[in-house]
Amino acid sequence: MQEEYMEYYASFDEEKRLLSQNITRIEFDTTLSVLEPYIEQASHLTELGAATGRYSLHYAQQGVNVTAVELVPELVEQLNSNAKRQSLSLSVHEANATDVSFIENDSQDIVLILGPLYHIQSKSAREEVLKEAHRVLKPNGIVAIAYISRFFVAGLLAKMSNDLVSPTVLSDLNESGLVTSPDVDPFFRTGYFAKPSEIESLAVNTGFSVENHVATDGYVRFIGQEVNQLSEQQYQAWLKYHLATCAEPSLLGSSNHGLVIAKKCS
Repeated sequence: MQEEYMEYYASFDEEKRLLSQNITRIEFDTTLSVLEPYIEQASHLTELGAATGRYSLHYAQQGVNVTAVELVPELVEQLNSNAKRQSLSLSVHEANATDVSFIENDSQDIVLILGPLYHIQSKSAREEVLKEAHRVLKPNGIVAIAYISRFFVAGLLAKMSNDLVSPTVLSDLNESGLVTSPDVDPFFRTGYFAKPSEIESLAVNTGFSVENHVATDGYVRFIGQEVNQLSEQQYQAWLKYHLATCAEPSLLGSSNHGLVIAKKCS
C-alpha cells in the first residue's frame, strides 16, 4: 500500500493543486489565516508531510526556523530545488512522519500535519504521528491536523461512478474510512477518510486540547464551477465570508478538508 502511495505522489503536482483554481486556493488561504495568530509567536516550526514545500517555504520566507519532513524522495528533491530557487534556508529530511527522532524533544512551537493522515490507514500509526508531534512540541505548542471527510468522499464516489454506489463500498467507507473498491485511483485506494469528531478525539487522546476546528473548504466543492469563475475581487469577498463561517460545526462533515488546531497540554 505504501509503495502505491509513493508512486502516486512521485508524479503528483501538489503545488499546482493548491494554487491552480479558486476551489483549491481557498484551502491554502484558509490554512494560512487560521494559523496566523500562532505563527506570529513562533520561532520553530516542523511540517510533517511537507510535499514540495508550499507551506514550509512560505513560513521560511517569513523568518521562521522550519524543519520539513517528507517521505516521497521525488517530492524531497523538488522541495530542495524550490528552496534553492527561492534562496531560502530550511532543514529538509526524507523520513516517515511516524518517526522524527532526529528532532529534539520540546523544541518546536508549531507542528503542521497537513497531509499524512490522508493516507495512514492504521489507527496506531496515526496515533504515532500525533505522539511524535507532542514529543517535539514545547509546552503549550500548537499542532495543526488536516483530514479529508469521509462524508464528503461518499459524494465524490457517487459522482465518479454509479457502480461505486453499492452497499459494500458505502458501508466500508462509513464504518472504516477506507474505500475498498478496486475501481478507483490510487489516491482513494490508499486513502484514509476521517470523521471530524474522530480527529478531535485523536488529538485529545494523544495529549492535546482542541483550540479550533474549521471546514477548510466549506462547501465550495458543491459550487466549484461558480467559485472558479469568480474574479479576484469576488474571490476575496467569498474568502472573507468563508473565513467568518468556516468554524460553524454544521459545515465540518460536508467540507472536503477539515483542520483541527490543538494545544499541547503541559
